[in-house]
Amino acid sequence: MTVTPYKVDIHHKTYMNYYTSVSSTMDIARKMAQSNCPDNTVIIAKHQHSGRGRMQRQWQSDHGGLYMTWVIRPQLKAQYCFVYNFSAALAIVHTLDQLYNINAQVKWPNDVLVDTQKIAGLLTETQFENSQFSYLNLGMGLNVNNQLKTDTFNAVSVCDLVQKKVDMDMLIQTLCKKLRKQFANICVNNVLESWKANNCTIGKRVQIVLLNRLIEGQAIDINQNGALIVKLDNDQLETITYGDCIVPGFKISSQ
Repeated sequence: MTVTPYKVDIHHKTYMNYYTSVSSTMDIARKMAQSNCPDNTVIIAKHQHSGRGRMQRQWQSDHGGLYMTWVIRPQLKAQYCFVYNFSAALAIVHTLDQLYNINAQVKWPNDVLVDTQKIAGLLTETQFENSQFSYLNLGMGLNVNNQLKTDTFNAVSVCDLVQKKVDMDMLIQTLCKKLRKQFANICVNNVLESWKANNCTIGKRVQIVLLNRLIEGQAIDINQNGALIVKLDNDQLETITYGDCIVPGFKISSQ
């Protein structure tokens, strides 16, 4: 399928590329990043026909949702790449609160929930050269005006919550402004503090689904590397760097 941008705009050193339909904004971002596009190049699509989430799950990407990937060239050490993921999730939370008075929370490692329903998810892809970042591509999918197939997964959209169609342009402008500000002033400690203040994971009994085992216990903290600290039933502490996290009332979805 031929992909043609319907608008390209440059504003405040952010390079905005808008598309009608793509396979995935992550696919476009990878090609642009490998072609040396500038830092803060943004790809936004109205529709994805091969959108994906973590662990190669399909991401439902019908018209009406916001599908966006930022190409970032981080100056932080590789161990702190998680902070961009956390920071973007917080930008979504603050945007939903500011525009629609929606009380959303972040869930480790990369979801945004309203109550127990998923409203947004994030995905990162990185490339290194000589132990230094070449790029970090940060994908975001936000349910806005799209009609969700809630019989197959536990999710909600902005229009479901406010009971009307919302202004997508205003949402994009507000969210991107917050993302620009946060990425320009990234601070690990500040992001961690804010993430902990807006999360629905710490303090909850959780199940962590790994490739070869299941861990159960109480989530007690996030460490300086973004890992989840879980206290097991035998009082041992387990440091989790990757996996699906299930909190009460939440189920792993197809996204």
